[in-house]
Amino acid sequence: MDHLPDPAVMKTFLSKMSDKEAKDNELFSTRVDLEEAAKCTCTCCPPRDQLEQFDFCCQSLFLFPLKKKGQLLRDGLKEKLKAHQSPCITQNPLFTDFLLTDIRLQGHSTAIKLEKWTRTAKRHSCYRVIIASTMGPLGRGIRIRLPACVIKAVRDKWPSATYSGFRPSELIDD
Repeated sequence: MDHLPDPAVMKTFLSKMSDKEAKDNELFSTRVDLEEAAKCTCTCCPPRDQLEQFDFCCQSLFLFPLKKKGQLLRDGLKEKLKAHQSPCITQNPLFTDFLLTDIRLQGHSTAIKLEKWTRTAKRHSCYRVIIASTMGPLGRGIRIRLPACVIKAVRDKWPSATYSGFRPSELIDD
């Protein structure tokens, strides 16, 4: 017969796992007030009441101290967007002309017509392309939260009745 773990032990384990996962997904230094990072200074973010708890404005990456993942995202964006200065990364030609129009399912050599994709697949592929084009491939199970204005622009392009929101990886490192 299978042995089931003690519920109290399991609850402690899951709590520690959630804490580690939350810490791994942080972009900003612990000194940064997340409400300040969420304030839109690019004028393209959705209203605060439509944001998730850890959403942030793209300009916050340049205004506040960052942890390693945040620095990687900021540096990648700065390098890609340096030719065209704009108040928001979603107004940059790289974003509007390439990322929102030329999405591809990464890792598949079979040509798939974009028209056959679901809107969800298009959105998720666009998120992957944005990360890969700014930071390089992160690797299996490694995820990073994107700025609220980027998410809004992608959702405006391929709307849906419901959205899953940012979900941390289900892969667990020992």
